[in-house]
Order: sequence, then structure tokens, then C-alpha cells
Amino acid sequence: MPPKSAETLKEEGNKYFKSRLFVQAAECYEQAEKAAPDNAIFPSNLSAALYETGDYAGSYRAIVRSSKLLSDLSSSNLATKLSTRLSKVVSYGLRNGTISPKDYRDYEEVIEQLKQATENSEEVWRDYNHAINEHDTVAQQASSARRNLVSLPIARKAAISNLEYFFMGQDDVMSIITDWGPDDRRNPLNLSKVSVERLPHLAFLWAGCGDGRHIFGSIIGLHQAYLKLTPDKRKAIKVHFTLLDIHPTVIARNLCLLLMIDQLMEMRVRKNINKVEETEIKATIFYIWMGFILPAYYHDRFLNVVKSLLTDLQMSSYRPPLLAAWEMIYHHRQAQNGTNTYSDPEAIKAAIDDMDDEQVAEFAQGNLRMSAPTEVQARRKWLAGIRLMMLQTASAGTQGRVSSQYPKEEKWYSITQCFIPPGVLRTRHKAFDRLWDGISQSSSQVSEKADHIESTWKPNPSLFHDSEYPSDYPSVELKPFDMVELIQQFNDRMGLSKRGEANEDCPAFSISKIFFDAVVEGLIGLKDHIRLELLQGDVSQELMKSAYGIDNRPLDFPRVFTRIWLSNVPDYTHGALNTAVFVMPNLELEPDASVAANCLLNTGLWTNGDSLIYNYALLNKKDFARFFGCRVVSSNPWKIVEFAAKPLPRPLSTLATREELIVWLTRVLITNILPPEPPNPTEEMMFRARYPNNLVAFFGLLTRLPAIGYPQHWVSEYLNTLLADNLVTDVVPYRGKFPIPLT
Repeated sequence: MPPKSAETLKEEGNKYFKSRLFVQAAECYEQAEKAAPDNAIFPSNLSAALYETGDYAGSYRAIVRSSKLLSDLSSSNLATKLSTRLSKVVSYGLRNGTISPKDYRDYEEVIEQLKQATENSEEVWRDYNHAINEHDTVAQQASSARRNLVSLPIARKAAISNLEYFFMGQDDVMSIITDWGPDDRRNPLNLSKVSVERLPHLAFLWAGCGDGRHIFGSIIGLHQAYLKLTPDKRKAIKVHFTLLDIHPTVIARNLCLLLMIDQLMEMRVRKNINKVEETEIKATIFYIWMGFILPAYYHDRFLNVVKSLLTDLQMSSYRPPLLAAWEMIYHHRQAQNGTNTYSDPEAIKAAIDDMDDEQVAEFAQGNLRMSAPTEVQARRKWLAGIRLMMLQTASAGTQGRVSSQYPKEEKWYSITQCFIPPGVLRTRHKAFDRLWDGISQSSSQVSEKADHIESTWKPNPSLFHDSEYPSDYPSVELKPFDMVELIQQFNDRMGLSKRGEANEDCPAFSISKIFFDAVVEGLIGLKDHIRLELLQGDVSQELMKSAYGIDNRPLDFPRVFTRIWLSNVPDYTHGALNTAVFVMPNLELEPDASVAANCLLNTGLWTNGDSLIYNYALLNKKDFARFFGCRVVSSNPWKIVEFAAKPLPRPLSTLATREELIVWLTRVLITNILPPEPPNPTEEMMFRARYPNNLVAFFGLLTRLPAIGYPQHWVSEYLNTLLADNLVTDVVPYRGKFPIPLT
């Protein structure tokens, strides 16, 4: 078959161009230019197609080639087209860095000839000269412009602006190397398969780090994985952990815990262990981390750490010593048999099974504001989903607790409202041993114990936060042994329980001791291979600073991360949309790099992952991956939502079309301005949705699009349309209640 002629290739390219298939058009024009290298039309056509794909450097070079081939510039309409396109190409290319001043200086003679041939196009050349002359100024001011953008709040002001202080989490403990927790173990990070070149640059970030359980668990998991590496890989590996939280008290509390862990490390390293002092430090960590009240001497020890830290932090030379490297179903069942089944998962399931389809549909309509589909198959699937959601939501508080594993200490706690101290320290507590041993539980001994606690025990100081509780005690409506069991389950999962069973003389403390002994062992074993960073701030703004390279962190700290755990922060920060815009730019571009979160605030709202993603991003799961050039690894509202990055920029053919992008951006903009009706806080607290984004967040979205692969002029021209008040659309905002129906 003979090769196609240049004219045939041009006609094929024109068809693609008219169909807005610019990549295919560029391929045809490029072949046409090769077939007829002396014809100025073909590189001109190529420059137009490349411009539409956002390849401004390629378009610029094609314009230069075409200009050189024009025999009579003054009489050519082509010269006018080239000069008009040149102005745009240089303007956008200089701004995105694909064209440099050297590029247009190298071809000044050709450009000057083109300019003389199009003297009537004064406005075009005025724009060209403006782009050239302002380049240095734009480059100099870009950093301050980014700082200004990052300094602006991206969320609307809340009616109550106090930060919520979550001092105790409710998640299963994870080791981020091993899993996202016991319910999602499909995607471990296999360090043995990571290249030696990449191992020194591993970085992990926890946003909404809370009580730090995941960081401590991940230290344990990292150490176990480290010990399985070859000697060469052990020598190479360097890991950076970043603990990020918007609440300063969370950061301060975790820092104090780490400093007490450091004291244990120092004892171990120096082999200067005083068993009583070591137990006291471990017990202080235990009571500060899990307890609501604690003995005065633990209280004093913790405050000594706080006071010492306050002094040290005022010294610019300070470095931490060793860490420098560093109830709906219940009511239904009760009406039938008068039994409280809330804490029994099997009873909860039985209660749901007792409900007929109409009762389930009525529940969904009344509590979730969701109506059942009319089509038989869809209705059956929908009802099954609602039943599953009801079971998962109602069972969430049980954390798998079928029966008490610590009956004696739970009974003790019901009397004393505190955990039993370890035996070696109980001599300091009047009547504790007698009451614990069960010699007598007379009212006089209980009263004696109560008097002792009231006079010598104090509230856990780390639970207070001045701005939120200026004159009151924090709420402690939590089940204290839920956390104990979660730590026990993690110990079992990671093989820690084999080292020592829970001590029946102080069960809760001994479980904490096993856990933190492994943390200490991990930090000592990892030595200079791990570094811990504590960072206070809003996750979107802090990561935006990092992505722009304008943060104030040390230069050798990572700006991209291997894995990021967001906890349920997206529940409060516009969900999947802000995750894609402000978090994913900080992911390593590696197949195993990902960002994950869970949903806790409003799990009952969502029927599936599409519903969860759409309500925040206004895109279904498939389109979300296409528009943002990423992978949706998991989108389970009741387990894990996980996104993974792809190499950027993405080929334009894999992204949304220009028309799709403009319609979606307009829908996002209008929904930001006119969001759905907020829930009534007195009636719908279980199913509320936060929709905080303001117009600053929308500008953040616009600035993200070119990095994904969208041509810069698409974004610029759309923004110009908005600023000129010329936007025309048939997009109608949804003004009903959440969830937003998929369209």
C-alpha cells in the first residue's frame, strides 16, 4: 500500500480537528509535514493542533518552521494566523515554563520578519510584547501570589468556629506499612519490593492524627518490616513520619507522649533501668492516653514534661534527645422484648432481620431522606444496601465487642471510674488492693476508696483545651474499654501478644505496656532510619503550601508522600473534591502511593461509593478518576475510600473534553455559591453533611487543572468568561436536602 500523500494526511487531520480530536489531528499534520517539508501550511496546521492540546513549546517551534517557509510574508493570510497564534503560545508557554526567554531570542530574526509582515495586527503584537516584557515580573511575583492564595481561607465561616478536640479516636489501629486497618488489608506496602534508590525517600503523613494511635502502630509495623529487609536495604531506608492536625492541643499532647516515650528509650539505651520509675512512666503514658482521671504523681510527672518542654521550645537550639532523627435499632428491638441489644452485634442483626421491607423503606425515608426505587431489581438491591448500612452504623459503637474480656477490671471501673494501677504502684493507693482482690466490697471500703480518689487523683490535663472549655470539663461520654480492646486486637494482629499475655492483675495497663514497649523497641531498632515531624495546621492549606514549595518546613523535609491517611477529615473538608485538589498533588507518582480516608460523620447518608464521591465532587466514581487523572482504589463509605495517583500530566485524550470540563466547573461554581439545604441540627445530626468550600477553593481547583493535563488556555479563557460576566449556562443548582441525587 503506497504511503498517504501530504494532502490526504492534511484532510484527515482537518476532520479530526473539526471533531476536536486534537491529538489525532496533530499526528496527521506531523506526518503531512514530513511528507512535504517545504510546505508552510502543514507546520502551521500542526501548531494549531498542538496549541489546542496545551503543547505550547511544540506549537511555538511549528510556528517558527512555518514562518521560515513563507515565501511572501506580506501577502500571506497565513502570516496573520501565525502571528495571532504566536502571541497566545508565548504568553501561555512562558507562564507554565515550557517556553523560556532563550526560545524567542534564538528566533528573533524570524519573529521580526513575521511582525513586519503583519503590521496591521497591532493589538496582536502588543499582546506579544506584553507577554515578553512582563515575564520577569510574573516570575518574581508568582511566589507571593501563591502565598496570598494559600493565606486565604478556603471554607466558609462556621456559626460556631471552635475547633473540635478529639482526644480519643475510635478507629482500629493501623500500621500504614501493613494495611489501612484490619478491615482493609488488600494494599500493603511491600518494602522488600521497593528499590534501593527509592528507600531513602519514603514519607508518610497522617492528617487529623488525633491521639496518635496510627503513628504508634505504624512505628511498630515499620520496624517489623525493616527487620525483614536485606542488609543493603536496611542501610538505605530512611522514613519520614508527619503528624498533622489543625488542633494545637492535639499536636502538643502527642509531642508530650513522644517525649515520655523518649525517656523510656533513654533508659533502655543506657541500660539504666529503675523498674519502679520505668513503670511509673509507662503508667503515666497509659493514663494520659486512655484515662480520664489519674493519680496525682502521674499528673505531676506529666506536668513536669509540659513545663520542661515549654522552657526548651523557647530555645532555638532545642532538639528532642532521641527523636530528633525523628441508637435506631435499639428502639425497634426494645419495643418487642424490652431488651437492650445495642451492644450485641448478633442482636442488632436479628433486629434488622425482623424488620420487613416496608419498615426498612420507612426508616430510610424518615431518617436518611432516601426513597426506594420502584423497579423490582433495583428496589431489592437498594433494600439490601440500606440493611447493610443500618447494621454497620448501629454496630459501629461496639467495635466487635461481644462480651467483656476484662470482667474484673470493668467491674472495678464501674465502681471507681478509673483503670486499676499496676501492682508495683498500688501500695500508694489506700484500700485499692483490698477492693481489687475482692476481700470486701462493703460500702465503707467503697466510700474509703472514693474519698482516696477524690482527694489524691486529678483530671487528665491533656483532655482540656482553653478556647473550647474555658470554664467546664470536657465530655467523656466514651466507652473506656473500647480503646483497650482495639489496642489488644492490634497487639494480636501484629504478633505482639506472643511476647507477653495481658496481666490479670492490671489488664488494661498491661495491654498498653505491650503496645508501647513495641513502640520503644521500634524506635530504638530503627535508630537514624526514622524521623518524626509534628505539624499544626489545616490539611488543605498546609499541603497546598508544600506543593507550591512555599512552606516554612526544613528544606530536607519531604513535599511528596508515599502514603497519606486522612482519617475522617474529608467529612469536614468537602470530601473527595478537596482530597483530589489539595491532597493528591502531594502524593508520590508511584503505583503503590495512595491517599485514604474513612467516613464517620455521616455514613448513613450514602448508598454506595458513587453517592459519597458525587455529593462532594459532583462526579460519579468513573468520571472522578477521569477528570482528575487518578485511580479510585476503593470507595466504600463504611470502610475505606482510597485514591491513587497516576503520572502527570495525563494524556489529554484520557481526560474530560473541554465541553465536559466547562459544564462541570460551572456546576461546581454554582453549587459553591448556592449549596444544598443544610440539615436541621435538631433533627438530622446523624446524617449531616459539611459543604464548606468557598470561592477560594474554586480558584484552588482552577490552579490544579493544568498540572493534571488540561491546557492552560482552557482554564484561562473560562476564567476570563467569569470575570467578564459572560458565562451562559443551563446548569440548575440542587437546592434540596442531602444527599445530592446522582445525575
